Amino acid sequence: MIFLKLENPTDVKIFILFLLNSVGEALNYNTVHDIVVQDEFVNHFDFAICFSELLERGQIIELGEEGNRLYAVSHTGKSVLESYESKLLTVIKDRALRSALRLIAFNRSGNRIISRITEEANGYSLHCSIIDNQKTIFSTQVFVTERAYAEKLKRNFDDRAEIIYRGSLSLLSGDVNFIFEDWS
Repeated sequence: MIFLKLENPTDVKIFILFLLNSVGEALNYNTVHDIVVQDEFVNHFDFAICFSELLERGQIIELGEEGNRLYAVSHTGKSVLESYESKLLTVIKDRALRSALRLIAFNRSGNRIISRITEEANGYSLHCSIIDNQKTIFSTQVFVTERAYAEKLKRNFDDRAEIIYRGSLSLLSGDVNFIFEDWS
């Protein structure tokens, strides 16, 4: 199994510009962050640094007002992207764009992410659910003995519910390639 990581700052910046430009609309910071780091081609730290530099250089512009800020690729950013996009591997671009569009669609569908920790005898239960307007589409419960671990699991579910949902469906259906994909 081959794991591809973008570690060169120029590659990370081009990747951010590519995804933000490809989705075709301005996005809030959290969504930009999620679509860039969800497939683990880029780590959180590199994203934060490179995103900030793209803003400073005017390759990404801010739209809207404080508290409702959206980000889009500027004309300058599009010019840079045209010059360098071909340096990104097609496998990275295809997988990341597919994941980004899926995440955006998931977020727009009106799904609500609900998680709560309940103290029980000898430990804690974590209840996690994804609910749309009419029904519960995903629900799971786990028991752990330490509160700190329950809180860690809760944060991860809250941050990555769509990925956990897809992974659970893949495991249940026997399609473990979602988790153990070969990038060769």
